[in-house]
Amino acid sequence: MGTRAMGAETDDTEAISIRRAPVPAGPKVGDYLSAFENSAVGVGHINLKGQWQDANGSLRRILGYSASELKGLSSMDMTHPDDVRLDADRILKLMTGEIGHYAVDKRFRRADGVYVWTRKTLVVRRRADGYPEYLIAVIEDIDQRKKTEAQNAFLIQELAHRSRNLLSVISSLTSLLAPTCHSVPEFEERLLERLHAISRSNDYLLGRYNEGASLNALVRSQISAFVGSDVEQVTFDGVDIPINAKCSETLVLALYELTSNALKYGALSASGGHIHVAWKIIGAGNEARFRFSWSERSPHLLDEPGAPGFGSRILGSLAPMSVRGSVTREFSSEGMSWTLEAPLSAVIAQVSA
Repeated sequence: MGTRAMGAETDDTEAISIRRAPVPAGPKVGDYLSAFENSAVGVGHINLKGQWQDANGSLRRILGYSASELKGLSSMDMTHPDDVRLDADRILKLMTGEIGHYAVDKRFRRADGVYVWTRKTLVVRRRADGYPEYLIAVIEDIDQRKKTEAQNAFLIQELAHRSRNLLSVISSLTSLLAPTCHSVPEFEERLLERLHAISRSNDYLLGRYNEGASLNALVRSQISAFVGSDVEQVTFDGVDIPINAKCSETLVLALYELTSNALKYGALSASGGHIHVAWKIIGAGNEARFRFSWSERSPHLLDEPGAPGFGSRILGSLAPMSVRGSVTREFSSEGMSWTLEAPLSAVIAQVSA
């Protein structure tokens, strides 16, 4: 096979090889075979047809094949479709002697069908007349490194996303709160109280970036921040759900308003009152919805507020808007209820592997 034919073949294949060159004769034979087989990285020989001809133990472990299973398999056929053409230009330069070697990150399909990231370095073994004899591939398993890099990239993207969300929430809080305050100290106090609530939520989320926030833990922690560990007047009902950052921030603000109002005017302002907090998933698939409800029963008559204040705007507008949902708020002689309903897809965390 001539160099031109090999170049044509490499348009579609990753690494073309050659029949295995004879191992040097004499006392060096044992040293060569020992170094080949015991190398800490994978080493293999590929013939001019692109087929594996030999592979050391490390390479067999990386690819999951025995020596007999790997021999004769096409290197190109084992390459991820998105990586097939990575070598095309380089291998032509390698075969013509323009470059002495090259390295590329690419994915190979293991015997179990799973793709593994590798760092492949390729060199040519040539005959005395300079004609390519076979290729030597040095393969390093970098799968864990790639996963770590992907995870770090996700973290950076998530941090940027959460930062934008937090700034948006703070901007909305400021614009809604300012007109309801009579002095700068009042504005400062009320704003800081809400920011501290968001901060607690954010601290919790940072420790669970790839899992989502536990709805059960979040609800309990926000309410207990007001009433302490003694929450006998509050009952909780719902299966635990991993919720995303936006939903977490939304519920934190809503729970702050609901709990503070209950302490001032409602079920927690005197003995005999009770709060029932419940959540559930309704339906399944793309139509699934999330429902969160807060129901107060109080010995005091709870009047529906007149002109909507800051808390009413949070509960009636900001909270449902953040999760593409809707809210109902009802008052009766026995108490009040607040219910948030939203698409489950806008609430639940997309858990990473």
